Amino acid sequence: MKILAICPAFESTKVALYENYDLLWIETQEYGASELAQFPNLVSQEDFRLAKLRELLDSKVERLGDIRAFAATCGALHPVEGGTYIINVNMLQDLSSCKYGVIPANLGAPLAMRLATAAGSRYAYVMDPPVVDEMSETARLTGMPNVSRWSVFHALNHRAVAFREAANLRKNIADCNFVVCHLDDATSVAAHAGGKIIDVNDVDNASGCMSLRQSGDIPPVALINLCFLGKYSQEELIDKVQQHGGLSAHLGTSDFEDILRIVNTGDRKTTLIYNAYLFQIAKQIGACAAALGGNVDAVILTGRLAQYEDLSVKLSNSVSWIAPVVAYPGEDETLALVEGTIRVIKGEEAPKTYA
Repeated sequence: MKILAICPAFESTKVALYENYDLLWIETQEYGASELAQFPNLVSQEDFRLAKLRELLDSKVERLGDIRAFAATCGALHPVEGGTYIINVNMLQDLSSCKYGVIPANLGAPLAMRLATAAGSRYAYVMDPPVVDEMSETARLTGMPNVSRWSVFHALNHRAVAFREAANLRKNIADCNFVVCHLDDATSVAAHAGGKIIDVNDVDNASGCMSLRQSGDIPPVALINLCFLGKYSQEELIDKVQQHGGLSAHLGTSDFEDILRIVNTGDRKTTLIYNAYLFQIAKQIGACAAALGGNVDAVILTGRLAQYEDLSVKLSNSVSWIAPVVAYPGEDETLALVEGTIRVIKGEEAPKTYA
């Protein structure tokens, strides 16, 4: 069974063809600034990107009809449960109108649907959009009645590694509790209970622990005072917490390898900030373990930074008292899409409908 996975980014589209779980080929189509300059917005690039994909597939695939299923990363929708969703009209309308936000993955579903239609396939899916929201009402409440916690995070990778670790333990996902920690420019840490993600920090709001580029939680009164100094605009402060906070703000770089190199020279300031970063991640993992009542089958480290031994070992030393710590480095978006598609086609998981 051949499955095509499609992952649009701002200036590229990653596409991969699988035979069941085996990767046949993977390509990233890069677009030049001059090519994209002709389009007034992201959504208007759909026909251009589709034509580029068709050119690639014509050179790589003998018959488009040989591809049985098409799966894509999902863009900004209203909050939904985790799972694999059949691409439908409601979804396409919300993505094309950018009703809930503008991100490159908004193009994923329309590209997958148009290719599936051309191939005569009835299998066209997206799965686990970043707005997966399965938080309990208790977890959603804050100390201000008109301010609630939201769930925006690396949902696709979170659920993918949870399924993989459940299989590794030879257990059904419904019988597993995990704390999953996705480590990248932003860090998301979630409590997974029986296949549901019941608590997670909102990376869109830069909440939770400090990360490479996000501030994480800041003492509220201090932040309010900062807002009224007259020194920063609203946009500047949002940028400081979302894109230029965390290690980047403290050290002037978000290059993790560079940060580790400086730590290894014994630089006191860099070591202090790095240790604070690890300390906050470990606290967030502990908080999610508490949300699971201490009943945790594994702590899972994933994302781009999970490949670095120094980080993985130090975090493991801090949290291994909770449960065994395992690492699934990287994000493997295309494989995650294929795994979800196969679960649905095999009947192991029911597809969901976006309404």
